[in-house]
Amino acid sequence: MYKLAKIIIYLVITMTGIPLNAKENKSSEYLKFVNEITKSFAKEMENEYDLYCIGSGGRMPHDVEEIEVLFSACRTATIEETRKMEVCGIQKLLNKINAHEKIRPYLREYPFNFNRVRMSISFGPSDEFPHDGSVAFVYLAKNKIFYDRAEMRKEMTDPGADCRDPDNIIEFPPREIIVERLVDLFEEPYEDAVKIVQGEASAENKDKP
Repeated sequence: MYKLAKIIIYLVITMTGIPLNAKENKSSEYLKFVNEITKSFAKEMENEYDLYCIGSGGRMPHDVEEIEVLFSACRTATIEETRKMEVCGIQKLLNKINAHEKIRPYLREYPFNFNRVRMSISFGPSDEFPHDGSVAFVYLAKNKIFYDRAEMRKEMTDPGADCRDPDNIIEFPPREIIVERLVDLFEEPYEDAVKIVQGEASAENKDKP
C-alpha cells in the first residue's frame, strides 16, 4: 500500500496549482485542451511502453505553466530501460503540447520546454516497490532525471503519550519498526540523458540492414 499511497500524495501536492473555479474563468477552456493532450499521450505510452497513467496535473492558476503526468509499470526496469522511457515520453509530451494550436495562446511560453513538463514512473510487479536494487521510481525535476530504488529500513518511532485523561497519562516509548523507503540510486542532467538515448537510437539504426 505504500507505493500507491506515496503516488496519491505526490499527485495531490502537484495538482494544487489547478484552479478550483475553472468553470468560472478562461481556465475551463485550457484545462479542456490539457486533458485532450494528456489523454492522448497516456494512451500512446500505454501502447508503446505498457505504462498506465495514474494521474495528471500541473501548475495552471492563470495559464498553463507546467503539465505533469504520472505512470505506473507493473514490472521492474534497469536504469537504461527507464532512461529511454522517461526521455522518449517527455519528448512525446512536448511534441503534443507544442503541436496543439488551440492551447498555444494559454502556454506560459512557446515552444513549451522540458523544464515545464514533469513525468514520473513507479515500478513494481505488485502494489509494492521492488527491493532488488532496480529502479523503483523515476522523475524529472530541476532539469535532472532522478532514479530511486526502494529498501526496507529499521527506524525508531518518536516517543508519544496519550493525554486524553490528565490523571492517567500513558506514555509510549520509542520502538523499532521496519518501513519501506525510497533512496537515491542515480541522477543525471536531462540533456545528458537525451544524448545517451539519441546515441543508442543512432547505433540501432546503423545496425539495421
